[in-house]
Amino acid sequence: MNVIEAIKHRRSVRSFDGRQLTEEEKNSLSDFFARADNPYGQVIEWVILDAEEHDLSSPVITGCKNYLAGKMKRQAHSEEAFGYSFEKIVLQAEAMGLGTTWIAGTMDRKAFEKAVGLEEGQVMPCISPIGHPA
Repeated sequence: MNVIEAIKHRRSVRSFDGRQLTEEEKNSLSDFFARADNPYGQVIEWVILDAEEHDLSSPVITGCKNYLAGKMKRQAHSEEAFGYSFEKIVLQAEAMGLGTTWIAGTMDRKAFEKAVGLEEGQVMPCISPIGHPA
């Protein structure tokens, strides 16, 4: 699936089938992280989190075993840079047959920030569940 097809096909997914991402899927996404640059040249550290290991959830998501998150230095245009790169990853996930949805408010932000190891001066604008749609 090319990027235009991914854009046309993508939808927000809030219900997942309860399966973990496979190691192959995780590796493919991790390899893509390096290509998810942004026009601001800002560095973002991406991670795929295990929901059970870190006790992560969202009241609007069901069956999710993994979450995508990123952190970066808080600076001018950090939110725009994050959004630009995050959308690239979301579209790559779509091309792989995985579901996602942007979440910034309906989550236990402190739990996610702890799971990504957010430090002083860093920001984690949003997260996404990532997995196989139900």
